[in-house]
Amino acid sequence: MIYWEDVVLDEPRESSERYLLTAENIKAFAAEWDPFPPHVDEAAAARSPIGQLFAAGVHLLSVTIRLSHTIPSGETASIAGRGWDKLRFHRPGVAGDELRARVTHVERGPGSRPERGVLVSRFELLNQHDELVISFDAHVVMLRREPLAA
Repeated sequence: MIYWEDVVLDEPRESSERYLLTAENIKAFAAEWDPFPPHVDEAAAARSPIGQLFAAGVHLLSVTIRLSHTIPSGETASIAGRGWDKLRFHRPGVAGDELRARVTHVERGPGSRPERGVLVSRFELLNQHDELVISFDAHVVMLRREPLAA
């Protein structure tokens, strides 16, 4: 079991899988979850500042989370997510992009109880050109190996 104290900081790790954005999966996701015209209609997308069909931000977030689960980590003492900070969309994800996730644990902080700590991890989604597509910091509550003294 990997506890809060065991997590190695500042060591980026990448997903073992990749995700290929296609016109079909962009449109299918957007049709159900974010039917903004440039996500579902290629003619509307061609008239947009991007100039082509592009994925919804929530689609890219979902891809990031899915790919992050392919990073080998072992069993962790995670309890629950506490929230995301610093969410940024750096560039559009377009059909033909091959995406991968990178996660770097960047900070440990105290939890709300002596037996808990908070781990901050930076999530990044990169395309085949090593360009950053999205990034955010996730805060996760974990059990400590040794509770803090009262």
